[in-house]
Amino acid sequence: MNRRDMIRSSLAGTVGAAAMMPALGAGSIKKSRLRKLDDSAQVKVAVASGVDYFKRRCDDQIPTVIALEQAIASKDLAAAKLAYIESRPPYEEIETIAGSFEDSDRDIDARPYSFDGGEDDPDFRGFHKIENLIFAEEDLDAAHPYAVQLVESIKRLRGELDESDRFNAEGQFGGMVALTNELSAKKISSEEETWSDQSLLIFKHNWLGVNSQFIPFGQMVGADKPSVIAVAVAHRDAMNTLKPYFKPGVVAAAPYSGLSNRERRAIADASNRYRDAIIVVRDEIGVPG
Repeated sequence: MNRRDMIRSSLAGTVGAAAMMPALGAGSIKKSRLRKLDDSAQVKVAVASGVDYFKRRCDDQIPTVIALEQAIASKDLAAAKLAYIESRPPYEEIETIAGSFEDSDRDIDARPYSFDGGEDDPDFRGFHKIENLIFAEEDLDAAHPYAVQLVESIKRLRGELDESDRFNAEGQFGGMVALTNELSAKKISSEEETWSDQSLLIFKHNWLGVNSQFIPFGQMVGADKPSVIAVAVAHRDAMNTLKPYFKPGVVAAAPYSGLSNRERRAIADASNRYRDAIIVVRDEIGVPG
């Protein structure tokens, strides 16, 4: 079972969400894409607009991972840690539609539980391999080859984002719903950035990525429609739960380990409300769930 299948199958059984969630396994999203669903012309424009945003974010991502590789090569541990944190935001937005490029997502962002051999599996690579080697083991020599691989994986992803037949409304909404649910059902446990303690940074950019994909559909439906307004409010409220943990002009968030259970619960509840509001609009448009 690959990383996305593991995540989505676990989410399908989440209490309170199962009744309203689609089958969100990466495989199901991929199969939907292969069926080449006939989105309307308006819906196709919305899908393309969302993907165009991620193309720009991938263009932003490339220099950050090059900088990460260079910082690791310099053998400056503090510089490598900073470069790692500053490289994380773009992909955590793009991850919203990871079901449309499963292999690249695995190489970029999978965690060790996705592999039979765990942390020692030869296929475990990408951000979380590098995170462990920099923050936990402080072994920059070991991290460097993985940083080189990461640059190549991001460049490959940029080409995949130009392949329009990978994307449709079902995949877009499936990703939005899955990621908001995953945040509250799983990422809230702090497994997202175990060693860097930057899970709040991930939450912020997951929600920004979801918002980027919803906006074109909201514009299509009508910005003054109550259901679209509800999504905007839910997004705003979710982002507001994170504001106390960020400083202006600083990419890094406060350490996630410092949050109380009450604070974590507020973040999870906000993500659930965001998910539920998106589902309403998805169903109004008639996108399969």
